[in-house]
Amino acid sequence: MSYYFSDTFWTPWTIRLVMFFAVWQALSFFLLVYVFPNENLSVSKWVKFLVIPIATLTSVLTLTTLVFSDVKVVAGSPPVPTPAPGIAIFALTAISLVIGGVIIMIKKTRSDDSKVRAQTKPLLYGFLLMFVLIIVCNFILAVLFNVSSFVPLGALFILPFIVFTFYAIAKHELLNIKIVTTEILTFVLVITAFVEIILSSSFTEIIFRSGVFIALMVFGVLLIRSIMREVEHREKLQVLSEKLKIVDKQKDEFVSMAAHELRAPMTAIKGYLSMIMEGDAGEITEKARGFLADASVTNERLIRLVNNMLNVSRIEEGRMVYQIEKDNMSTVVKSVFAQFTPEAARKGLEFKLNIPREIKDMVEVDSDRLQEVIANLLSNAVKYTEKGLIEVRLKQPNPNTVRFEVEDTGPGISDVEQAKLFQKFARAESSVGKTTGTGLGLYICKLLMKKFDGKIGLISKEGKGSTFWFELPLVKEESKK
Repeated sequence: MSYYFSDTFWTPWTIRLVMFFAVWQALSFFLLVYVFPNENLSVSKWVKFLVIPIATLTSVLTLTTLVFSDVKVVAGSPPVPTPAPGIAIFALTAISLVIGGVIIMIKKTRSDDSKVRAQTKPLLYGFLLMFVLIIVCNFILAVLFNVSSFVPLGALFILPFIVFTFYAIAKHELLNIKIVTTEILTFVLVITAFVEIILSSSFTEIIFRSGVFIALMVFGVLLIRSIMREVEHREKLQVLSEKLKIVDKQKDEFVSMAAHELRAPMTAIKGYLSMIMEGDAGEITEKARGFLADASVTNERLIRLVNNMLNVSRIEEGRMVYQIEKDNMSTVVKSVFAQFTPEAARKGLEFKLNIPREIKDMVEVDSDRLQEVIANLLSNAVKYTEKGLIEVRLKQPNPNTVRFEVEDTGPGISDVEQAKLFQKFARAESSVGKTTGTGLGLYICKLLMKKFDGKIGLISKEGKGSTFWFELPLVKEESKK
């Protein structure tokens, strides 16, 4: 503004105001970096009762003739202020605040907190560029060398700070961009409406545009508050989500630890039951043998449940070790089928195995993990089928694929339950409570099939039994024959 005044009264005052606001700019910078990146302005006593009062007194001093005693105004040339002794106090205060702020920022760029370091560096670069330009052009050149040509460019010197600050805001989420954008848009609309009031040519236009101005003010404030509430709710949801992830991780760790602790005693129980049934502890009655057989079946089921809990943790965390090799599907199916034959016989179920002789069934999998998949499907079929038939079969739907199916005459599963059956901890409501289970077996089957590039699914209707299936690709050599 000093370039637009040529009288001896207004020109000195505009230059003094430049110095006045320069002090407050330096103080604002110091206070910002002092508390950054905290959201609340909380300063120590020495800042509150020493730094701020000195800066305030210095800013008042700049409005007197103690900083600039006079200003030489020559037509066609920029005004040249005449420095007074008080300029030293201004320089000492402003530069000390800037240097102090820069030192604080440099310390924060070396903080142990990597997030604070990343947030601080862009602001430091922007502040350094801004204040170097301001000090050199507005102070050193103007005061020491009487070169005032760069003073009118002072507003442009803030651009480095704006650019780097915007980068920090966008990159490191110092402020919410959505709120800032809404505030800027509202501000522009309100200012535009206010300018239109000033430029109105009639009383009617003033009334109408004033109404628009007030409406924009009201709706703008309501919009900003609405956006702020939305952002606040989203941040709370994000915090809750992070807490849930921590709880879920702790739960998985507990389940894994508990499963490890349970597996050892159950394995010991399995060994003792086997020895007793084989007569190592002496002869036992058939009735007692039946009870021991039931106990052995239940113990085997518990061992599978514990293994399922351990496998889920290992697969999800990527700790499962696979021994991928070529094997015949029929060999694995026959082995698992034999394990469940006694249990099916005790329930009086018809238990069939159907494997065509000419079937091509060479697959590339981890045979132990494939056994777990088949065992889970057969275990469910035997558990939930009270009477009737269970048929296990292999098919070849196309030359490149082999398909395993287990069909039962159990209670069946509704369409709603089918949609979530292969999810973690999901179980069919009609079956819950009849037998032990965690709802992890089918989830593990799905994860393992994905690992082996296979597919898994079921076909079922309530009251008409179920058919669980999975398909695996044949090895390439087999498929080319």
